[in-house]
Amino acid sequence: MKKQVKSWLFGITAGILSIAFAACEKDRGGENTDRDATYKAILQAYVDGTVIPTYKALAEAALEMRTANEALKTGQSATTIDAAAEAWKQARVYWEQSEAFLFGPVGEDAFVIDGHIDSWPLEKNDIDEVLANEAVGLDGRSCWKKEAEVIGFHVTEYLLFREGKPRPSLSAAELTYLTAATDALIWDCVLAYVAWAGENNVAPNIRTVFRENPDVLEFYEDVPAFQQFGEKLKNATNYRSFADAFSQIAAGCADILDEVGTTKIESPFASNKVEEVESWYSWHSLLDYEDNIVSVRNAYFGSRGATAPVANSLSAFVAGADSDLDARIKAGIDDCITKIRAIGDGNKSFYEVVRDQINREQVEAAVEACINLSGLFMQIARLVE
Repeated sequence: MKKQVKSWLFGITAGILSIAFAACEKDRGGENTDRDATYKAILQAYVDGTVIPTYKALAEAALEMRTANEALKTGQSATTIDAAAEAWKQARVYWEQSEAFLFGPVGEDAFVIDGHIDSWPLEKNDIDEVLANEAVGLDGRSCWKKEAEVIGFHVTEYLLFREGKPRPSLSAAELTYLTAATDALIWDCVLAYVAWAGENNVAPNIRTVFRENPDVLEFYEDVPAFQQFGEKLKNATNYRSFADAFSQIAAGCADILDEVGTTKIESPFASNKVEEVESWYSWHSLLDYEDNIVSVRNAYFGSRGATAPVANSLSAFVAGADSDLDARIKAGIDDCITKIRAIGDGNKSFYEVVRDQINREQVEAAVEACINLSGLFMQIARLVE
């Protein structure tokens, strides 16, 4: 997430209000119970098949980062540094594949997890200040309280990578900072998982990590409206209708598609500022963007890793109401992935594309594909009653 407030492309979905939405009244008089049952079944499949498995994978991958860091602390070598870099990349995949559902617990009105762990560009002067004056004795708990620009995915990336490759070595201060920032990142990833799934529905080792930092636990307990959010979404709790809750799926897809096209791809290329390229130290940018589209496909098809829609999915619903729109969305998803891959022309990072101002035609085609697909998802609103 760039340092900006996201705006929903559907406006603000009718049932998604602020933290105070817990008090909103529901008026469901005269609703079609068959229609609501359809919405509920799709919401259940979406939460259980897409959202929670993605956050589970993210939490587990974040813990692998800790394991890799412990090995790195024991002894720096090409093997241990490469392992730490690969652990970062794997966690990054699952985070980017969650970005079609950056609402609820991870959003601005709840635990602000997106902004806390995925803010860019970095504040390099502030990072250097931490390395120079705070690294000795720095721990995860103090790191978790810091501003987003000096923690999160992109700070750990900065410490591990240069020019798309793992660094040959880290200083003692950098290694301490990496360890502390990774702990803060782990707690946010686990917080996202627990908030969606409920603490009692995660494995004991995840529950233990969730309770490592008293500040995280206190933060979580202070925001009950977003606890066990998966159940709240499935049952349209605190939404004015099942239709409003159901509309959130398409809204999340439309929002990330617009962000990929306009903010992640178009903006840095147009400004020719490599520092605005997300994940540019690792040269992971194009994979980030592709995984964002995968997140859209997973949300639309109703299951993480699905290659075709499940029975109770947003795609199945759209196909039943407007088969042409469904076909266009499916084709649009494939088109976005193809055109994002084409930006690098098989051998260039997006950092290099922006730096050298090359492949303009491919960049423009990818931007157009993302914006067009975002518009198709916005059309789903007319099908929801």
